[in-house]
Amino acid sequence: MDSCEWDQRLAIDEGFSGQVHFELVDYAAALRLTRRLGQTRAAGLLCEESYVVATLIGAEPGDLAVLLREVEAWVEEESACAIRFMVDDRVYVLEAGGADWSSHPWAVPGETDEPSRGELGEVLPPG
Repeated sequence: MDSCEWDQRLAIDEGFSGQVHFELVDYAAALRLTRRLGQTRAAGLLCEESYVVATLIGAEPGDLAVLLREVEAWVEEESACAIRFMVDDRVYVLEAGGADWSSHPWAVPGETDEPSRGELGEVLPPG
């Protein structure tokens, strides 16, 4: 899906017990997650103040666990560290892996090296 629209027909389909919404601030990342989840389940991208990847939970036992393991793997691959999601009107945070600060959009090319102690010493008191 390349647009920020949720196909309402997906929400009406029988055999589903609810929806899970994953919140992201980056459109490209939200699109990647939507496409990944869309390979095995109904998924759509909503554009609001942030980007929300909405997907359906199947009625079979364990489907939510399968979905969360898939998203956990994606979070780790993306070096995103964590993702907020909502299910049953409750908000949760799923953590996985560690952050790779050099891969985030605010990193300046060529400035991915850790600062030396001398550079930190100018900002931080000795300790």
